[in-house]
Amino acid sequence: MTIVQVQNLHKSYGSHHVLRGIDFKANAGEIIGVIGKNGAGKSTFLEVIMTVKSFDEGDVQLFGQSIQEASGLQLKALRQRISAILQPTQFYKSLKVEELLHLFRAYYQSDVKVEQLIADFSLASHRKTYFDKLSGGWKQKVSLAIAFLAKPKLLILDEPTTGLDPHMRQMLWSYIQHYNQKTGGTVILTTHSMDEIERFCDKVMLIEKGRVKQFDTVVRLLASGYASMNDYYLQNVPHEEDAS
Repeated sequence: MTIVQVQNLHKSYGSHHVLRGIDFKANAGEIIGVIGKNGAGKSTFLEVIMTVKSFDEGDVQLFGQSIQEASGLQLKALRQRISAILQPTQFYKSLKVEELLHLFRAYYQSDVKVEQLIADFSLASHRKTYFDKLSGGWKQKVSLAIAFLAKPKLLILDEPTTGLDPHMRQMLWSYIQHYNQKTGGTVILTTHSMDEIERFCDKVMLIEKGRVKQFDTVVRLLASGYASMNDYYLQNVPHEEDAS
């Protein structure tokens, strides 16, 4: 089943053309990494898919529904099937972890039990901690738990492991993989960590100056002669000093 279908997507901010004809497809159960330099258009692409940012030209379909043609109620229904964690993480600073979970459980009208979520994400030791007092890794962990409250069929992550130590990175990825395997949900993420792309992603899309330079499976890219995804990135993404 196709979850996301994007054709000829264009987006500009005034005279600055950010997305220049993006084509993209994500199927149920896939984990897809979106890579490229800062400013390539990755975050804008994700925000369009989330329906929080408009676009100028092209077609975007979510779960078989064109978002351009969707009514207000239809857009609301589509958004209820999507969860996202963007950078930087922002939640209510004056609330404790368990308070945030109860708040978002009510917001999503979720039947997921807060106590079960606390157990699943090993949050018991921080349940009474104010969100603002958590380390970056724990904030990401709580954010992921909140995202799962909605039982999303599409999970969008913008650099979810930036700044985390290896143990916390591995822990977050274990939750993402478990979600993917248990629900058959689709994950689309941006990251600068090529080892994460290589270890965890089914496909990778390289964006350069708002255009898709390559979109393929990780297996095929590595089989085409690259020693690793890091090697692929270094050979296909120009260094700032070499860029025109």
